[in-house]
Amino acid sequence: MTTENIDELKNSLEGFVRDLIDKSSLDLKVEVTEPEPSYLEVSFLGFDLPLLLAHNAELLDALQYIARRAFSEAVAAGVQIDFDAGGYRNARRQELELMAVKAAERVKVSRVPFVFDPMNAQDRRIIHTALVDIEGIRTESEGEGQMRRVKVLPG
Repeated sequence: MTTENIDELKNSLEGFVRDLIDKSSLDLKVEVTEPEPSYLEVSFLGFDLPLLLAHNAELLDALQYIARRAFSEAVAAGVQIDFDAGGYRNARRQELELMAVKAAERVKVSRVPFVFDPMNAQDRRIIHTALVDIEGIRTESEGEGQMRRVKVLPG
């Protein structure tokens, strides 16, 4: 995508998200940035931030899903759209990576598979990626829909 197209997309995305927030009567400020080429990050600040992050950030994930669907042409063209609030995504990534490493260590010692609780696709991907280079360990996803989980196995 060209710089002009990205700027246009950025403005459209910001307007779309602001409309969603306004219609939801949430007290939040919205900012869309492009930290890297073809990567748009939607950030939130404001009084209702805890509502976005409640229940493992279900509302934040839902808003991200809606925006990605609404801008599916851009996503299909290679633009990544991520939502974050108060640094939640980075903290969650670090937490999941630590959990993954601990699970891998446990599996290496016990030779017994470890199964995580069900998690969304983004969290599962973080677990898989964190363990991809650990020798003697492999991962797979199992289950359907919202019950999909990561299984860590001796490799």
